[in-house]
Amino acid sequence: MKVLITGATGYIGRAVAQRLLTAGHDVTGLVRNELGVRTLTTAGIEPVHGALDDADSLRAAVEGADSVIETASADHAESTTALLKAIAGTGKRFIRTSGTGIYTDLAGGEPTGIVHTEDDGYRPIPPLAPRYSLDVMVQEAAQAGDDTVVLRPTMIYGYGGSEQLPMMLRASLRDGVSRYLGRGLNRYGNVYLDDLADAYLLALEHAPAGSVYNLATDECDFRRIAEAIAKLFGFGGAVSATEEEFAQALGPLPAAGLGSNSRVDSTRARTELGWAPQGPPLLDELVHGSYRRIWGPKGITVTPGQSTA
Repeated sequence: MKVLITGATGYIGRAVAQRLLTAGHDVTGLVRNELGVRTLTTAGIEPVHGALDDADSLRAAVEGADSVIETASADHAESTTALLKAIAGTGKRFIRTSGTGIYTDLAGGEPTGIVHTEDDGYRPIPPLAPRYSLDVMVQEAAQAGDDTVVLRPTMIYGYGGSEQLPMMLRASLRDGVSRYLGRGLNRYGNVYLDDLADAYLLALEHAPAGSVYNLATDECDFRRIAEAIAKLFGFGGAVSATEEEFAQALGPLPAAGLGSNSRVDSTRARTELGWAPQGPPLLDELVHGSYRRIWGPKGITVTPGQSTA
């Protein structure tokens, strides 16, 4: 089928697009400028001009597609609303990318025994309530007869990228120290980028309308992640930070998220979709894999207390 991907030049979108191309689907990607056009064309993806804030361009892009995958933003309500309107009554599949960040609990580095399922009736903290509301809106569209699915990836890693990991890596390089919040025992699910792309393909081809899937292959506490980063950079070890120190190093919102738990059960994706992730473990990838190749020392020695800013 012909699949439109928003955010096709981004970390998730590129991986999903390549996986779909490999599986034989035609892929178009929403772009705003000529750089995006060149990027997608080089990757074998047909560029379609449009913008998340332009409902008319989104509607026109959807008209030429059989299905739509939204990877550009989990929090852009206007584009999600416009895309749902565009696919309403057409029978086209719509896949929304949300995230298990909705389960953020502001634990301050403390652990929790709570492991969330897709149906546990969770109420998110106020800052993340709008994201969760968009998930609900997509589910309600399915109840009204549209073919919609919600995917919630956990911390994504691989190929030296991520959302959360580069923040920690940059701060560590800048300050010469790898930090975790409090005791650092808060646990977060994780998923390798290629395994995540497989889940999108499976959801596109097999997920029942109205489905929601939490996507994690494993989980890890942030103290061990910080220690792995310290090992990568040759520091003596990771150190505990107070909330004030952690917020100053990373910014208040990222610090709150990286001090939280987000533990999920992904049994549904494995059983309903046949999802079978096979990627390398997060800590191995950090210390020995792509993060060492991309972020590791390249003739520059960074020691604790030394800033590279």
